[in-house]
Amino acid sequence: MIIVNSVKTAEDLLGVRGAKFSDRPVVIVGGELAGFNNVLPLAQYGDRVRTERKLFHQLFGSRLAIKNFTSMMSSEVHKLLRNIALNPDGLIDETRRTTGAIALRIAYGYRLCEGPEHDPFLEAFETMGTNFFTSAAVGASLVDIVPILRYWPEWLPGGGFHTTAKIMSRQAHESVNTALDYVKKEMSARTAEPSFVSTLLEEKSQDEYLIKWAASAIAIGGSDTTASQIEAFFLAMTIYPDVQAAAQREIDREVVRWHVVVPLAVRRNSEDYIYDRGGELDPLLIPKNSLIIANIWKMAHDPERYWNPLVFDPNRFIPTESRAAEQDPARICFGYGRRTCPGKLLAETAVFLGCSAILAVFNISKACKNGVVMEPHVGQTTSTASHVLPFECVVEPRNARRLELIQSSS
Repeated sequence: MIIVNSVKTAEDLLGVRGAKFSDRPVVIVGGELAGFNNVLPLAQYGDRVRTERKLFHQLFGSRLAIKNFTSMMSSEVHKLLRNIALNPDGLIDETRRTTGAIALRIAYGYRLCEGPEHDPFLEAFETMGTNFFTSAAVGASLVDIVPILRYWPEWLPGGGFHTTAKIMSRQAHESVNTALDYVKKEMSARTAEPSFVSTLLEEKSQDEYLIKWAASAIAIGGSDTTASQIEAFFLAMTIYPDVQAAAQREIDREVVRWHVVVPLAVRRNSEDYIYDRGGELDPLLIPKNSLIIANIWKMAHDPERYWNPLVFDPNRFIPTESRAAEQDPARICFGYGRRTCPGKLLAETAVFLGCSAILAVFNISKACKNGVVMEPHVGQTTSTASHVLPFECVVEPRNARRLELIQSSS
């Protein structure tokens, strides 16, 4: 196992030499037994990964292509504003519902049920996403560390991982098959909303198996990671009211850097490689099948790269006469080379629309209990897709006129 804390080294190995370092670690329980190696982030590098990435790039890999989705995303963001105004205590739930709605409309053209009730479609993919992110982490199961244990009988003590994997596999297959059938029925009725799946089915250039699993990466990945960034934005605005008042676009970049959604980028090299580290350092032999872990959180909080890195300060990206702008964290936080997040532009657009609209309508402040200001605790979960730890805040419309506007918007 090799831990990489240097941006340059990560770019050299995972970017420039990506052909040798684009495989994923073999995850037995979550990947092979539960079937999540069908989902792009866990798939081993090869023709299928290249094909899926090409499809993603064609449909939303450019600013021009993203314009096809901005109206829909804006519509869902407006719903979020209305729901927050009605239920400010449900801030996190409303945020996750909105990012889920955006992801499902992009993937399948599916619109959530109106109202506060739970949507079965959304619930299915939330469950699938939870199972995926829980089981996809390297070392999540002892079986991943000692692979021969995969043959341990299910009926013996310690064999419960087989049962867990079967449950996750059944749920995942039901979710992706139900979603595919939904789109096909809508297309037959000529009522299908344009989506990733409907576009590819119309083109008839790919088999349905690839299409349904490629779409699932949008449904579970795009929803969870985008929600995580917006949650971190609420936390930052609660703690830093002066930054909130500035309301500059550079806030989006700082949210990406300050709260790294995927703290570790994990790869596996497909062959032996001798890495020339330059200078007076000896070359480093990286044996085949080594785990290469890019410590993205460390890179995004490196004091040599970002001044006072633990402080949320969007001004760091604005050049002045005395200093240059600091590096855009998108270069770090969306991965490297051939495994860079293919939904990067979608995520950036969704976060920008959400954060800018929220700042335009609401004031966000610290909660008070019995006259005592509640200081939020800054921390994050250690899961594959990290979220900020629970915190309390107050979200209020900036004035009555803005409240009327969001209540009357459609």
